[in-house]
Amino acid sequence: MKVTKHVEHLLKQGRKPKELVELGFPKSIVTKVRRQLTKEKTVPQTKIPQEAGQAESHPEELAESAHKLAKMQQKLESLEGGLRKVDSLAKLLSEVAVLVAAAQEVGTDKREDCPHEEDGVCTLYTWTSRDEIPQGVGEPVLVENEKSEWHIKPTPFYCAMCTAFLEERIDEVESQTFDTPLWGARHRITCSGCGSKGWIATAIKCTKCGRITYWGWWPKKE
Repeated sequence: MKVTKHVEHLLKQGRKPKELVELGFPKSIVTKVRRQLTKEKTVPQTKIPQEAGQAESHPEELAESAHKLAKMQQKLESLEGGLRKVDSLAKLLSEVAVLVAAAQEVGTDKREDCPHEEDGVCTLYTWTSRDEIPQGVGEPVLVENEKSEWHIKPTPFYCAMCTAFLEERIDEVESQTFDTPLWGARHRITCSGCGSKGWIATAIKCTKCGRITYWGWWPKKE
C-alpha cells in the first residue's frame, strides 16, 4: 500500500495529522491527503465498496514502512555521492597515468646522459643507512668500499625530477661568464673623462677582414 493510501486510511479512522507526523509520515503528504479528504467531504460522491480480502494495516506497520522508505532514500543518496567520488577518482587516475608515462620517458632519456649513472646506480647521493633512503625514489643498493654507503637504482620518475645535471651546467656557465673581463663592467667602470657610468663599449675584430665593430651597453633613457 502506498504511503498516501496509508495516511488516508488513518485519517479516516480519526487519527490527527500531528499524530501521523510523529509516527514518521512526511508532513507534506499528511497535509496534502488531509486537504483532499476535506475537499471530498464538501462534494458528495458515491462510495466504492472495499475490495474483498483487502487487509487493514495497523499504524505501527505503516510507521515502520515509512521508516524503511526513509532509510532507502538515505542509502540511495549515499550511493549517488559514492558514484560521483568514483568518477572523480577515475578522471584523476587517467591524468596521473599520463604524468607517469611522460616521467618514464623523460627520466629514461636523462639517465642515459647522466654523468652520475654507473650500471644503473645513482652515485650522486649517498646515505649511511638504508632507513635514511626516502621511500619511492628507487631500489636501495649497498656499495662496499672504504666505508659502506647506500645508493639507489633510481626510478625513471625520480630521474625525471632530478635537477642535479641542470644545476651543474648553470654553475659551469656562471663560472665561464665570471672569468670574462667584461663581466659586470658596466656596473664597475666609471669614465675618467666625463664621469659617466654604464656607457661602455668593446671592440670586436673580424678575424677574416680585420674590421673592428664596437659593441656595448647604453643606459635606458628615463
